[in-house]
Amino acid sequence: MAIKKDIKEFADIINMPRPEPKRHPRMPKEKRAAQFAPFAALTGYEEVVKKTAQKHEDSVAVWERSVQEGH
Repeated sequence: MAIKKDIKEFADIINMPRPEPKRHPRMPKEKRAAQFAPFAALTGYEEVVKKTAQKHEDSVAVWERSVQEGH
């Protein structure tokens, strides 16, 4: 069951500034990001990401060569 809301319902708050905490300073982005890096704990994740990136870079290089050669 999907709940649909019209953005007009939020017109009064949409451009308001983000509230600042009164009791403690905001956590730095670097520390906050570290808390939400669930894939970092997966063994081999970085290797898979690097291999996937390399495959894409290789395919782009092949495409660029074919464009330069006029194929």
